[in-house]
Amino acid sequence: MNRQWIYSADRRSEEFIAGVHQFLSIAKRNMDSRFIRCPCIDCKNQKEYSSSRDIQMHLMRRGFMPNYVCWAKHGESGVMLEDDEDDEEEFHNLDYAEHPFFGDTMMGDAEDVEDTDDLGAMLQAAEKYCDNENVRKKLERMMEDHKTPLYPDCKGSHKKLRSTLELLQWKAANGISDKAFTQLLKLIKEFLPEGNKLPETTYEAKKVVCPIGLEVQKIHACPNDCILYRGKELEHLEACPVCKASRYKIRRNDSGDVEGEPPRKRIPAKEDDMLRHPSDGSQWGKVDRMYPQFAEDARNIRFGLSTDGMNPFSEMSSSHSTWHVTLCMYNLPPWLCLKRKFIMMPALIQGPKQPGNDIDVYLQPLVEELLELWSTGVRMWDEYKQEDFDLHAMLFVTINDWPALSNLSGQSNKGFRAYTHCLDETDSMYLKHCRKVVYMENRRFLFCKHLLRKKRKALRSSRPS
Repeated sequence: MNRQWIYSADRRSEEFIAGVHQFLSIAKRNMDSRFIRCPCIDCKNQKEYSSSRDIQMHLMRRGFMPNYVCWAKHGESGVMLEDDEDDEEEFHNLDYAEHPFFGDTMMGDAEDVEDTDDLGAMLQAAEKYCDNENVRKKLERMMEDHKTPLYPDCKGSHKKLRSTLELLQWKAANGISDKAFTQLLKLIKEFLPEGNKLPETTYEAKKVVCPIGLEVQKIHACPNDCILYRGKELEHLEACPVCKASRYKIRRNDSGDVEGEPPRKRIPAKEDDMLRHPSDGSQWGKVDRMYPQFAEDARNIRFGLSTDGMNPFSEMSSSHSTWHVTLCMYNLPPWLCLKRKFIMMPALIQGPKQPGNDIDVYLQPLVEELLELWSTGVRMWDEYKQEDFDLHAMLFVTINDWPALSNLSGQSNKGFRAYTHCLDETDSMYLKHCRKVVYMENRRFLFCKHLLRKKRKALRSSRPS
């Protein structure tokens, strides 16, 4: 059967219309459910329809998808290209694995006959456009994923890159949310054999398919469509040089003169003595003054370390303890630095009992890496500036509750020197009848003119403040 009409004939011709009817009759005869896959150039056998009328309209308007001469997804089990019956019979008897014309492309099940290596050819064609080493490495990683089987001993054409791409296409076509798609990936990964390469989350799937991202640039335009604010002459202007229209919107309900200089689109810094981010505190500026070389590059990371013990089994009597150590990056704004995808967990300490004061033993690998990041740094690639740079990092702050403070810092938070602010200057007293330690002389933290600073007898002071 000659099917050259699929791609060469006019879709309004009688030959094409008759061929579409023939395809629909074959699809209906071999359908195993109420739905038929649509092989048009848009659906590509990814969507199913219950009405053959819809598929007919798709094929008449858009035509068949490329390289779909054998209708393997619709019940056919062979490849038919010649009109001559003898040639057709000889073609069916070919051993695809040994024939030099087909090679690796035509090996496998009948459903894989339609699947040519267009993706691999596209990746090979893109190799000559790699203008730097970093992009080349990403492309090589994509080529490796394209050749990696989805799971061990996979005999079909299911590769890591292609399978991930098809799943993402299904997600986009059906409007599936990222959360639901992540749950689906985890479920499929459990069904596949052990050692499979399927990504576990939507984020990982997108990183596999799109490691080489295209830059998105926002360009302002004049409201009267006169110019685009781009180029050295126009990008810094605040009004159109042609029609004098303002580049920014002006709030008409604001008090005051609206004909003055239009407000810039920026977030003003608040000065209300409220701590919204560690950069608002004095410690941030003190670090900048002490280590100016570290502070001059905004890409250097300031980590916040947090740790605490927990029982994941929710049984207080269980002899198990888990201490998680997390790092968050305070270079990010407040609405991002505590998001889940920007928090790392470099250590997870598990055992029958808490590490206690020996937690420093388990933190040695993390301490070594932090020292390396502080002293020598790590060579990284800046995608925005398209350059390599040395990334440095420091442990800026620790976050923990009061009991964990003693274990993490090594400073005792009980006994006669428990006050971490005063340390050796802590004024404490032991009450022998209560068998407790109390801390005195807290009047010194009051304001100089506070009334309680002079009431030594009422507060049982042992010395003048």
